[in-house]
Amino acid sequence: MSIVFQSRAMLQVLDQVKRFARSSVAILLCGETGTGKELVAGRIHRESGRSAAPYVRLNCAALSETLIESELFGHEAGAFTGAGQRRQGRFESTGTGTLFLDEVGELPGLLQTKLLRVLEEREFQRVGGNEVLQFHGRILAATHRDLPQEIQEGQFREDLYHRLNVLSLHLPPLRERREDIPLLVQHFIRLSQPELDRPVLGVTRPVMRKLCDYDWPGNIRELRNVILRCCLLANSETIEQVDLDPPLQIVRLPMDSFVQASPLFDTLPLEEIERRVILHRLQLYGGNKTETAAALGVTPRTLRNKMLQYQKLSDAG
Repeated sequence: MSIVFQSRAMLQVLDQVKRFARSSVAILLCGETGTGKELVAGRIHRESGRSAAPYVRLNCAALSETLIESELFGHEAGAFTGAGQRRQGRFESTGTGTLFLDEVGELPGLLQTKLLRVLEEREFQRVGGNEVLQFHGRILAATHRDLPQEIQEGQFREDLYHRLNVLSLHLPPLRERREDIPLLVQHFIRLSQPELDRPVLGVTRPVMRKLCDYDWPGNIRELRNVILRCCLLANSETIEQVDLDPPLQIVRLPMDSFVQASPLFDTLPLEEIERRVILHRLQLYGGNKTETAAALGVTPRTLRNKMLQYQKLSDAG
């Protein structure tokens, strides 16, 4: 089910998608968490000459370094504990299709090097194997990170960045294209219907006004989750103001206002301020780490690492 966007920003993106889909070079999709990079990657594949071939995806932030390597390259039987038989990786299963690497900025250094080799030489080996296999697919990658800044800090390879960034698309955050919000709201209401025991047809004007005024730090993903919950909670065919009450937390609590609310923040170190803001946002979202990460503009993996760091400091103290 496609959406006809109205904002100039998204119309420009969709125009670029049509032009970029005709090529076979790598494309880097940039933008905040939840802006729809995966949806755009799928659209590029569908509009390309590879649309009849496989479209394969991998979230680089969702797996450990060992698992990512096996998922990408595959492995031979006995390559490591638990590898009972040969397994195809994503490079191999892509064939002549498209491989989408989501959150590519989360790749560890060694895997960045191995990915660079695939991009340069179009060949790879399974983990624990000697056979050289050819990669015939196209790579699309996405990140919410500032990769040029990551390069300066030594966290991302510059040569890999240039290989991935032959063409680039920036997806604007939802707060910069508010005119698309009503269309997205109706789209997500339609998508929610199979989950409901009765139909929901729309929202009231005050609700739509509130949705359009909100800054959506979690972008489209946050909007989709909110609309689904509202549809599930609605007592009529129309989502009303009461359906947006807590625990949905539609009223945005900016970090600045929270920090300024306590004079203690003037004397606290940056790490402690960050810890308190994260814990505060976790409380707002009822402990849901996925939604908290989206609202903070980070990946779930980054949030987990932060929480583990806080736990270690607490244990040490």
